[in-house]
Parts: sequence; C-alpha cells; structure tokens
Amino acid sequence: MTDELKLINEIGGTAFVIATIRALESKKSNPLFEDSYADFFSNEVAKKAAFQMQENFPPSTIMISFRTRYFDQLVIKAFERGVRQIVLLGGGFDMRAHRFSHPKVKFFEIDQPAIIDYKSSVLKENGISQSPSVKCNYLKTNIIHELEKIGFDCTKSSLFIWEGNTMYLPPESIIPFLNKLSQEISSLTIAFDFFALELINRSLNSPEENELIQGIESALKVNFQNGFPNLSLFEKQTPLKISNSNSFFSMASEFGQQKAVENYTKDWINFLELYRYCLLKN
Repeated sequence: MTDELKLINEIGGTAFVIATIRALESKKSNPLFEDSYADFFSNEVAKKAAFQMQENFPPSTIMISFRTRYFDQLVIKAFERGVRQIVLLGGGFDMRAHRFSHPKVKFFEIDQPAIIDYKSSVLKENGISQSPSVKCNYLKTNIIHELEKIGFDCTKSSLFIWEGNTMYLPPESIIPFLNKLSQEISSLTIAFDFFALELINRSLNSPEENELIQGIESALKVNFQNGFPNLSLFEKQTPLKISNSNSFFSMASEFGQQKAVENYTKDWINFLELYRYCLLKN
C-alpha cells in the first residue's frame, strides 16, 4: 500500500478528493474561485479518484466547484451583514478561515481528530497556524460547550458552513442537532448542501441514475445515507426558518458557466436538480 493510499484510508478519502477538485479548479484559466491552499491536501491517489468521478459522471466535479463558489459567496455576504463568527462544521480541508481572513470575524473549525491533526501538521510545515478547532464527532459532543472553551460567543451573530456532510449522516440525527444549535445560539445561520430524497431512494431512480450514484460513491469510497423529501420538516420540527434554497445547477448562468452545461442531457439535468443547498436562520 502506498503512503498516500494509507493516509487516505486512515483519514478519509472525501476530504482529499474535494481538496483536489478545488485545486484543479483553481488552476483553470478562468476559475470559479481561487484556493491556493488546496494543493497542500492533494495527491496522486486523490487525483485519480477525482478523475474517476469525472469519468463516471462528468457534471459531478463542476457541481463541487459550484458548491464551493456558493459557500464562498455566503462567507463574503456574512461579513457585509455583520456576522462576527463563522464555524466550519465538518469541513475537512476547508481553508476559508485563511482564504477569507477578516480582522473583525473569528473562524472556528469542528471535525474528526484525524482530520484536524493532519491538517494542522500540514499547515505547520508551511508556516501557517490552524484556526481554533474542536476535535470531535459533532453528533456525539456538546459542541457549543467545546466551542465556548476556545472563544466562541453564543450571543454573537454566527454562520455555520455545513458543507458536504448531510448525505453521510444518519437521518434521525439531523433535527436534534439543529435544535441544539438553535437553542444555544441567539443569532444563527446555517448553510448546507443536501440530496433530495429521490436521489437517495434508489428504488425511484432509473438503472442509469443508480449507476451514476454508485460511480460517485466508488470514487469517494463512501455510501450516501441521507436525503430530504422536502424542507418543510425543518420549519415544522425546529425554530429555524428557510431563508433560501435551490439546486446548484440553477447557478450555472450566475456563475458564467452556461456554456459548460448547455449540452447536458435532460436526464443529467433532472439528476442534478436533486443536488441542492439550503440556508436556515433562527
């Protein structure tokens, strides 16, 4: 087993592959975003997996880039509306704390110990300090208590970026987790991406769509567990209100990528419409 493969198996392949996709996008002549740190967390095994995703379903990697651009914009807009704390929740090798460093805004990170430890060591090698972090399984930890230990203030306006997580989580864990956050934080915005339930429920998909899903799972070495039938459950079962929601595919024109997607087949477009984002506020 190569050192790179061993590392990915120990830490988790998703973080490396997503970082690699960000690195590849950043090197384009007209990128959707620039992430000069992403190369720190890329390697040949992760590149092979990213290309496998691209081969199995060409739109998959551009949707990751759309997703990154969307969450980047949310961070910038948060600065403009006075948010003073941003939490990167399960962000893997997300470097927004450094890419969007702001003198009036504190960034915090929460992720598994192996992710935070590896990320910290890589940054240290490059003369960069890791952001204040909580190393834990956030579904099994009182993260508000742990965040407060490192300077988080529940009375300040806060944005949680919950990118690339919900589809891997047990469905029954989502609502209790959101309720806990909304009860503790007086001014909370939480942004996340998710799959519509139709994509997760394989029995409703065509054999071709199931093959696409399995190809992406194979490249990432994961199993998608969770999707939402609609978003009304959040307003019914939590104090949070839906501020905004749509598919990432809908952003093609806004991001100047209409030509990149205009030749997608109808089946592809229907499939991509099931990958969405949501912004909740209390």
